[in-house]
Amino acid sequence: MKRIALFLISLSLLGATDLCAQSSKDLGDLMRRGDVYLDPGTREAYTGPVFARFEEGVMSERGILQDGKKDGRYEYLYLSGRIRMIETYSAGILEGPTETYFKNEQLADKGTYREGEWDGAYEAYWVRGWLAERGSWNLGERCGDWISFGQTITYPACPS
Repeated sequence: MKRIALFLISLSLLGATDLCAQSSKDLGDLMRRGDVYLDPGTREAYTGPVFARFEEGVMSERGILQDGKKDGRYEYLYLSGRIRMIETYSAGILEGPTETYFKNEQLADKGTYREGEWDGAYEAYWVRGWLAERGSWNLGERCGDWISFGQTITYPACPS
């Protein structure tokens, strides 16, 4: 009897999320009104996992929509299936870390967004991994000292 009870508890703990998990929807199957995606059946803002595909049928992007807008980690892919870019959203606005990768999987750039603008430390790299640029942003404006393609450029000081 204990074995059956433990088995049932294990199943409920391990499988409950899978049984209730919402399957991903193709963005092409949703309606778009401005920057909001709607469920075509209900015409309500869609909430749940989404994806899109290239014409070849390979996944091109994946992420989550909350109230019809990108929310949380969102990934864009190359045709090869490798990650091209990772962005973070809050209610459809870029908010948080972002990284872009070359086709060879080397990091191309990384930084952070706040309120949809570059904000904070930023680095960009050449395809072979060498540093191309390093500096800081303040809500979309370069600030402080930047190393840019081998030269140091000074912008107005960053707020502290």
